[in-house]
Amino acid sequence: MPDEIIPIAAVNGVIFNAEREVLLTRRSAKVREPGKWCLPGGHLEIGERFDVAMAREIEEEVSLRVRRQQLFGLYSDPSLTVTSQRVPEGYFAQFLCAAFLVTAFEGEVVPNDEVDDWDWFEIENLPDPMMKSHPVRVADAYRFQGEVFLR
Repeated sequence: MPDEIIPIAAVNGVIFNAEREVLLTRRSAKVREPGKWCLPGGHLEIGERFDVAMAREIEEEVSLRVRRQQLFGLYSDPSLTVTSQRVPEGYFAQFLCAAFLVTAFEGEVVPNDEVDDWDWFEIENLPDPMMKSHPVRVADAYRFQGEVFLR
């Protein structure tokens, strides 16, 4: 385990379309780990609630407005959430993530400059490379039956 690990509060939103395909975005050169596919999401701002942060991040990254969501997972397992390299600030980050299943949304996907591609994927055919914890979150959201996953 690396030294100098700083916990960072984060969120993800999992959105399935009518065909039960999941929305994933590919990270642009402007963000950490460019070229990797991931769920829309990001960091909490000071004084922000997890659900509000998730809705804000989804609207910022892909222009969809979240109308209804449900918490399905809390992720803090260091094997999944600690960065393999130092972040630009000089430390390893452990992302403590609240993940939400978005059950109602409005709008059309229009990515921002943090995203260089996006698509809907069958969960059996996720793209590569992906952020290391995101396939676990996609699978958990797909199997969610009302009991929150703790990983």
